[in-house]
Amino acid sequence: MARAFNGAALRDQRRLAGVPASHLAALVGRTEDAVWSYETGRATPPVDVAATLADALHLRLDQLLTNTEMAVA
Repeated sequence: MARAFNGAALRDQRRLAGVPASHLAALVGRTEDAVWSYETGRATPPVDVAATLADALHLRLDQLLTNTEMAVA
């Protein structure tokens, strides 16, 4: 089973932490629009950025991932 970045989990965890998107963006060196794109699924952050997002929110990276089914060709 593969793992994929879960933008909704990022949004939910950021809100639970009380961190504005603009502040999280500054912490990870991205724009607020980039963070918004990650949260809405319009973009997927590179692994290093995903790890930095997790660190900034005091999470484990796996808390921002979801299991996905791999298609068999």
